[in-house]
Amino acid sequence: MSKSNLDNSVGQDEMNKKLDELEGSDRTLFGWMAAIVLTVAVGFSLFHLYTAGIDMLPRMQQNAVHLAFALTLIFLIFPYKKNLGQKKIPWYDLVLAALGASTGIYILIISEELVGKVGNPNTIDTTMSFVALLLVLEATRRVVGKPLVILATVFMLYAWLGDMYLPDFLGARAILPDAINHFGFTWNEIAEFMYLSNEGIFGTPITVSAQYVFIFILFGAFLEVTGAGKMFIDLAMSLVGSFKGGPAKAAVVSSGLMGSISGSSVANAVTTGTFTIPLMKKTGFRPKVAGGVEVAASSSGQLLPPVMGAAAFIMADFTGIPYLDIVKSAAIPALLSYTAILFMVHLEASKFNLKGIPRKDLVSPFRIFAGRGYLLLPIVAIIILLMLRLTPILASFMAIVGTITIALFSYRMQKNFGAGFLVSLLFTGAAYAAHLLFGLNEYVTYVSAGSLLLAMIWYAMGKKVDTEKQVTFGWKEFLTALELGAKNALSVVAACAAAGILTGVVTMTGLGPILSGLILDLANEQLFLVLLFTMLACIVMGLGLPTTATYIVLAAVMAPALIQLDIPVLAAHLFVFYFGILADDTPPINLPAYATSGIAKSDPIKTGVQGFKFDMGALLLPFAFVMNPMLILQDNTSTWIQIALSIATAFIGIIAWSTFIQSYLFTKFGWMERILAVSAAIVLLNHSLLTDGIGVGLFAIIIAYQWWKKGKKDKTHVETAQENV
Repeated sequence: MSKSNLDNSVGQDEMNKKLDELEGSDRTLFGWMAAIVLTVAVGFSLFHLYTAGIDMLPRMQQNAVHLAFALTLIFLIFPYKKNLGQKKIPWYDLVLAALGASTGIYILIISEELVGKVGNPNTIDTTMSFVALLLVLEATRRVVGKPLVILATVFMLYAWLGDMYLPDFLGARAILPDAINHFGFTWNEIAEFMYLSNEGIFGTPITVSAQYVFIFILFGAFLEVTGAGKMFIDLAMSLVGSFKGGPAKAAVVSSGLMGSISGSSVANAVTTGTFTIPLMKKTGFRPKVAGGVEVAASSSGQLLPPVMGAAAFIMADFTGIPYLDIVKSAAIPALLSYTAILFMVHLEASKFNLKGIPRKDLVSPFRIFAGRGYLLLPIVAIIILLMLRLTPILASFMAIVGTITIALFSYRMQKNFGAGFLVSLLFTGAAYAAHLLFGLNEYVTYVSAGSLLLAMIWYAMGKKVDTEKQVTFGWKEFLTALELGAKNALSVVAACAAAGILTGVVTMTGLGPILSGLILDLANEQLFLVLLFTMLACIVMGLGLPTTATYIVLAAVMAPALIQLDIPVLAAHLFVFYFGILADDTPPINLPAYATSGIAKSDPIKTGVQGFKFDMGALLLPFAFVMNPMLILQDNTSTWIQIALSIATAFIGIIAWSTFIQSYLFTKFGWMERILAVSAAIVLLNHSLLTDGIGVGLFAIIIAYQWWKKGKKDKTHVETAQENV
């Protein structure tokens, strides 16, 4: 099931083509080579379905198999450079794929004696360590790009150069400055630590990818294949498409819904942008603006629970804070961030008087929801299961089972209700048989049966409402989802493996505390200056890196500086995570912009600038929740009234800042309005009765003055028109 087989009715063929081109894969395979790719990809996904639903392997073994599958698949799919137009897999990539598989097999073979290997390796251990290290770097270069590889190399050079001195004739002084010097390590020690320990390549990043992230990405692939992804777009368009700048607002809403599950800004941008960008252009948005809106909306989707671009799981591992608590705390900032993007879009549409799509040309949201709303049931299920404190792994596995049950029923019920019911019932029976024979969790059967029952009820109530044909779902589509999930996970796996090198060096050398101390000294321990320097460092360090890798680096080297200033641990980690996302949108290295510019037919740099601008609406939000922990529900002494008031003032601050960036509210800003707007936004950062009153008062002045200014302008236009008549 290579490219030619991804031909479901939501346009997945086109989406994957664009995604593959963006990530450097224009290798089109046929025959036995395509069959190999399909077999490995499907095996990758089936392995994770088994470990999620039945029995997770021990940590090191789980990680080793996970990485082995990913490395094998990367070298089978991605050529060593773009635009080669290959029709087959070269011999050297087959060799690299085999070596990639061997890195995992070797760990499985020596797993029982692995503890004794660290610090006492033999020749084969050392050789395999270098092979694994080089393969991870090359795989990352092919899938993610050069910046992360360069950063990992610089970190390893730092580990090697510690305590090394220049020759005597140059002064015999240490190569590294005293502030960041350390004892130093040999290349053998570095490679062995990265491969044989659970602190390097197989450290926290790849552990989170192997245990949590892959299964959620697979869930997103099933949603796409079963038509739920397209339903998100249709529903968003029906809800807000008729408003001013409606298609752009629909892009924001649908990208948020998809991004909360997919965990990939690029995949999200391609998936939703394929449909929304042409509509934005049709209603008057300039190509670069249409692409930029999709960039901002897709990237910020990683802020939304439950997946949060995989950061929620990694954050839970780094901080020791339960996953569900992180999701709850991230919810309010995520919604405020999306409010900022929506308002920025509204102001953009108001500037150029861009209308929405006429209501008569849109399907009513009731028709879509009544006819296809049952496709949302798995998402509702995963939220409920998480709230019931099931593990994210099991919750996502159950959601996949529910998605398959509903998909089997929804397509067949159109032709024969009985056939749809029978096939779905057989699938539920198979789940129960797996429980009896293989130990599959019994709750999976309940979820499958419940999904079937709810889908039947929904169908009975809405079968005459929405006449759109449902997406086909059979063995072909099932394999498509498995393959798509494996492919979509490759960039995350490669990024996590490379990021493990960074965190491994931090662990070996103690770099994290060193950098934290330097930042605190530079800012003289002044909170605002520390936040400002941290923000700039986050954006610079995150240029060109995937958000997951960016967060891992920042959590290791930047978050500790904030925590030393008594900032709550979760606030510190959410702060660096937010600006890691903003770095993903920062030109000139802006991967989502390259995806959307191809669809919008615009310049990628200009598109990236527009995406950065739309994301800037919530630039001050992380400062706000650090200074006011109520926004992330970290102030246990506050009441719900106080929390609501802090959310309201943060909302006003975001609106004021957005008007400053757009230089527009009801009409174009003059210098006075811009000064008042930025002043109101900054004052509202500090949540107190006095500053809130000043900030709200300043923004009220802006509203009143803009209203008067617009009225005067409109009156002048009317008088001019009358004179011309």
